[in-house]
Amino acid sequence: MARIFLAAADSPVDRADLDRSVANPIDRQLVIRHFSDGSYPELLEIERRGHGFYAWGLPASAALVEEWFLMGVGDFVLLGQRGTFRFYARVLGRYDNERAARAIWGPASAEAGLRQYLFFLSEPMALAIPYRDLADWLPAPDGPCQRVPDDRVAQLVGQFGSVERFARKRLLNADAGGPLLDMSGMIRVSERDLARLQAFDAADSKAGRQAVVESIIKRRGQPGLRHALLAAYEGRCAITGCNAPDALEAAYIVPFHGRDTHQPGNGLLLRADLHTLFDLGKIAIDTGTMTVLVADDLMETTYRLLAGRPLRLPGAADERPDREALDLHRRLAGL
Repeated sequence: MARIFLAAADSPVDRADLDRSVANPIDRQLVIRHFSDGSYPELLEIERRGHGFYAWGLPASAALVEEWFLMGVGDFVLLGQRGTFRFYARVLGRYDNERAARAIWGPASAEAGLRQYLFFLSEPMALAIPYRDLADWLPAPDGPCQRVPDDRVAQLVGQFGSVERFARKRLLNADAGGPLLDMSGMIRVSERDLARLQAFDAADSKAGRQAVVESIIKRRGQPGLRHALLAAYEGRCAITGCNAPDALEAAYIVPFHGRDTHQPGNGLLLRADLHTLFDLGKIAIDTGTMTVLVADDLMETTYRLLAGRPLRLPGAADERPDREALDLHRRLAGL
């Protein structure tokens, strides 16, 4: 059973360190230079899985070192500030490395208590959840690191089925007004605001028709990418096989993917309704099996039939979806 570790970062030094190594990735050369050559293969795997280097660490005290020793790869970490959980991540590896700690966090942190017992994290997910909102399941963080008691984690698992499902339901996909990652909630709030302002009303029928046409074009995706995906997927939805071109849209896997944003590897050809669900994080792709994952709240609907369905892939390797982009989308969706 995965463990859960909580940490409060309330002091000015803690907040600066959190911004340096959790809110933002650590420079890879800074990490590589301060580890032995024998650690290099492990570090490359951590960088790959974490989409960069992110880390937190503990000073050398008997109680904290004991908690650090209990950490395992895959355990969960929640970092809070001033009564609010700010970041969620999973442990990818841990190292006792004084040189690396000094390089990562600098002299101010060393004076406050060098974080030489460091642990690398998966790319942290930004949250904004008050401690009190999770009080039924988790204690409020009190200090640099505390492990949630095993019996409390067992109760949580009994209710949700696993720690992963708890994280998905309570951290990443809460109701409107909840965590920053709750895209569907944000959209519902925006819809209410637009309805109140009557922002959807067109001044006349001509303007209304033009607005509809423009919205359809935008929704279908960048024309060049859509045409490329229609050719790559032979005019069929990557999940359902639907072959009605007018119902097929170019879904971006990662909205902003640098120069590769408009390349076929950052897109999927999806039926319009599945495009919406994909963007909302209600469906995702398991790159281990290249099959469809479906959110719990869709399992009571007809979309449950998509769970486990294999993704249809283009024949050309350079037109297939990028696995790292799919993994990032899945993590953001919390599936």
